Amino acid sequence: CRDCVLSSRCLPSVLGRNDIPAGELRFRSSTLVKGQLLFEEGDRATSLYMVRSGAMSASRANVYGAQQILSFSLRGDLVGACSLHEPRHQVTVRAVQRTALCELPLDVLHRLSSINGGVARFLRKALGKELKRNREARLQLAVPRADSRVASFLAWYAGALIERRQSAARFRLPMSRVEIANHLGLAVESVSRALAELRAEGILEASGREIEILDSCRLWEVACSMQF
Repeated sequence: CRDCVLSSRCLPSVLGRNDIPAGELRFRSSTLVKGQLLFEEGDRATSLYMVRSGAMSASRANVYGAQQILSFSLRGDLVGACSLHEPRHQVTVRAVQRTALCELPLDVLHRLSSINGGVARFLRKALGKELKRNREARLQLAVPRADSRVASFLAWYAGALIERRQSAARFRLPMSRVEIANHLGLAVESVSRALAELRAEGILEASGREIEILDSCRLWEVACSMQF
């Protein structure tokens, strides 16, 4: 684990070498193909998961029984943090593209947190980040204009790339327009029209999942707009 490129974002960043026996910090890794489930809403929660590569979506059944995407998790994100205070998962999580994960068993995490305050803080931070992502997603749905919702989503993704020290000027979205539309509470056609409007205003170029941000300041202005 200490040799992993994500060690600074994961448990090795808060664990001392003497916290656990040498060689014990080796968690099971797995790879999911696009569309494969990690866990479903109602499943018993036994682990958290670190996204090593790829992307995941978290959804929940709405009042009509359809799955509503609440949030996306990217490389370096911890998935399933709500299981720290709930015995069963509250969402359904699946891979939106080929995704590699490390599984962190809850019993091991609870044992480590009892002897290392840094682990407890790490877990609280992970829970807070997951709650923040869900809160921001609800705020996106409160914005009436489709172009503002789409701009807000793109601004979030660009910010996530910057946080990971990647280029936010030109990128390929891991999620489809259908998934973005579901997440934003819009029709797919509305997402396409919003992208066309942003393109017409010279804010970005869009071709399929390929996005080039031409004016990031203007993108944020549209993202923050609450006009009807």
